[in-house]
Order: sequence, then structure tokens, then C-alpha cells
Amino acid sequence: MTLVPELVNTERSFSYSGFVVQGPNSMTKRRMLLFIFSAPIIFWVLSVVLVLAVGEIGDCEIHEGFDNPCFLSGYNFGEVLYSLGLFAAWRLLLVPILWGYMFVGWGFYEIVAYAYRRLKNK
Repeated sequence: MTLVPELVNTERSFSYSGFVVQGPNSMTKRRMLLFIFSAPIIFWVLSVVLVLAVGEIGDCEIHEGFDNPCFLSGYNFGEVLYSLGLFAAWRLLLVPILWGYMFVGWGFYEIVAYAYRRLKNK
């Protein structure tokens, strides 16, 4: 975006022709909130990848019935992989709820931020 001499400089935002370009700190806040709201989904994907990868590397049998011994470097990771496998399998049913949580939280943040910017510019 090219800024022209008619630019009005306020404390933390620049305004020109009704468009607002936010200061450098606001993008960091948005990224942090996006990470917080999407953390459950990220953790679910990581657990699926971890269970599949370790199961293949260690030639382990992982299923929902009970934990099987899975030895890697002399340590038994069977119970940990069993728990992550259950989380990965059953969490799939909750993905629509997690996406709803993320979108509602993000939408609420955007509405509050918009209202704050509107009240601040008055």
C-alpha cells in the first residue's frame, strides 16, 4: 500500500481514505491469538503424526483395545502411544466443535478490536 502526503499519523495507527494500517505490535497479537485458538487442532494433528511415525519406526502395533509394548532405545512407549492413539482417534469426532471454538473466539476478538478502533478514532 502506498501512503501519500495526506496521511494522518495517530499514536499507533495510520489512516488514509478510510483504510487503517495497524502498528507493528497488532500483528504479533493476532498471530498469538490465532495460535491459541488453533492449538487444540494443532495438538490433535501432531498426535496423529507422532503415533503414526513412532508406530512405523518402532514397528509397533497400536490400537484402541489395550497398550502393546513398544520399545524404542530401551524405553517402553506403549502406554504413551496408546493414550495418544486414543486421543487422535476420538478427537476426530470433536473437530467440528474445535473449529467452531476457533472461529467464534477469533470472531469475538475481531469484533472487539474493531469496536475499540472505532471508539478510539472518535
